[in-house]
Amino acid sequence: MDLVIDGRWIYYPLSGEVINNGRIVIEEKKIIYSGPRGKESDKKAGHEYYNFEKGLVIPGLINAHTHIPMTLQRGISENKSLQTWLQHIWSIEPNLLPEDAYWGTMLGIAEMLAGGTIGFNDQYFYSDQIARAIHETGIKAVLAPSIFFAGNPESNSMEEAFKHAKNVHDKWNGNNNRLYVAFGPHAPYTVGKEWFQTIANEARDRGTNIHTHLNETEYEVNESQKTHSLRPIEWMDKIGVLETINSAAHCVHLSQAERDLLKKYRVNVLHCPKSNAKIGTGIADTPRLLKENINVCLATDGQASNNKLDMFEEMSFEALIHKAVYKDPTVVTSTEVVRMATCNAQTLFPKNCYSGTLLENTRADLTVLDLDSPGTTPVIDPVSHLCYAIGREQVVMTIIDGSIVYQNGKFLTLDITKVKNEAQRVTNRLLETTSSD
Repeated sequence: MDLVIDGRWIYYPLSGEVINNGRIVIEEKKIIYSGPRGKESDKKAGHEYYNFEKGLVIPGLINAHTHIPMTLQRGISENKSLQTWLQHIWSIEPNLLPEDAYWGTMLGIAEMLAGGTIGFNDQYFYSDQIARAIHETGIKAVLAPSIFFAGNPESNSMEEAFKHAKNVHDKWNGNNNRLYVAFGPHAPYTVGKEWFQTIANEARDRGTNIHTHLNETEYEVNESQKTHSLRPIEWMDKIGVLETINSAAHCVHLSQAERDLLKKYRVNVLHCPKSNAKIGTGIADTPRLLKENINVCLATDGQASNNKLDMFEEMSFEALIHKAVYKDPTVVTSTEVVRMATCNAQTLFPKNCYSGTLLENTRADLTVLDLDSPGTTPVIDPVSHLCYAIGREQVVMTIIDGSIVYQNGKFLTLDITKVKNEAQRVTNRLLETTSSD
């Protein structure tokens, strides 16, 4: 689909520049022109033309850490510590069926597309069903099949979980240049040394990487020090696997030595501020991470601990919380926050899959927001609005690889009524099955 998108504002987070009265021209999945109107010829023959008089055009957002089928567990376990919460969740997940995961994923994808999110970085079970939903809906993703067996509904052993992950990689990696597969050993406290090393070696051999959870709680850090006399990230480095970890979720409790290791190996920190706040694990010190040039990507985490896949709400919370913690209104600027949800996430994907920049000759992934509402009027600084005024209800168009997948409340790649009905049906069954166990 070839498109011309005119917007009142176009925001380029990499440079921080806002262009007034801008235009983006899309051909064959790529942006061929991005800049002011008047420097590019008028509407092109054969292109669909859209003019958003009060529209703000931004790169499509990336949700950097999800457990996407957990839409089915939204609100299922509230007001619990992480360890207690995990035990509850792990008692439910063995009852999850493959089709349940598919419908949970479809629901999560619908929520993200309606909220301007064009891709996600996932670690969960039933990756084959997740991949099927991705293939059907046109969204982008990196999947890391979870490799551990606590609460695992599809594997009874580490061997089986590992074999499944390799099969998913064989089947889906590189699908339509939108779907890529990594490996997902859950965390150092659920996966032992030998298995972590085995998984890391497999990732190296296949030219992929690892997505795991690190330093989420003080309890986790303390247990690692008791068991290994090292903090978790130090332990990952000692056993030779840290260099294969591309995605490290949470990283709430870090020492300086661990920050140095993250920087050395260019590990992406997947920051989930709302989820961490809700479960009471703390808040990662992103101002310090950014100051030390450690890449931070923004994420929601799973819906059982957030309960939304709303990146605009995540950006707002991230922009505010550190100002309160530091008692300093200058820390974590709006531009830095938007980068966490866009261009910082390009390193989660293979080269040229996603840029988050809106620059010419990059993949055409973008979101259009309508600022013609009482809550976004007047528009003095559209970048400030992104963090402090705009909500996902302002999203009027979501475009992935040049194809419109969501427009004015309508989903173009899925049947939203069927998805909602099926998701509610399988959730009801899941609750009934769990309560009878």
